Amino acid sequence: MTKKLIATVLAASLAVTSISALPAAAKPNDGAKILGGLAALYILSRIIKDNDRHRTPAPVPAAPTVPNRCLKTFYTPNGAIRAYGAHCVAKYAPRLSLPQQCKRRINTDYGRRNVYGPYCLRENGYRVAVQ
Repeated sequence: MTKKLIATVLAASLAVTSISALPAAAKPNDGAKILGGLAALYILSRIIKDNDRHRTPAPVPAAPTVPNRCLKTFYTPNGAIRAYGAHCVAKYAPRLSLPQQCKRRINTDYGRRNVYGPYCLRENGYRVAVQ
């Protein structure tokens, strides 16, 4: 808000002074005025920059957590897989919508199961159990 206000006032003052300027005649104190104007602009820019530095950062929302109880070992013909069961996640975290690219369908001894890989979930911003 203050940046926009200062920028608008500065732009307006520059526009008004350039319109009403008379042909320049060199005077002995013109150099001092120019240096004073540049110093004022520098001070304003430092104030704006300092004001931005002290702002508190926006709060970062907590990463959604996948329930640890849903991390299971599924036995497949190709070996054991540690993954989160889709049914368990839907039951114990109903508002948690997991990314579809992490969903896999595997064959187990008890039929086909939908599971979510822990590595994929972690890469997509979810907190998962330590493996």
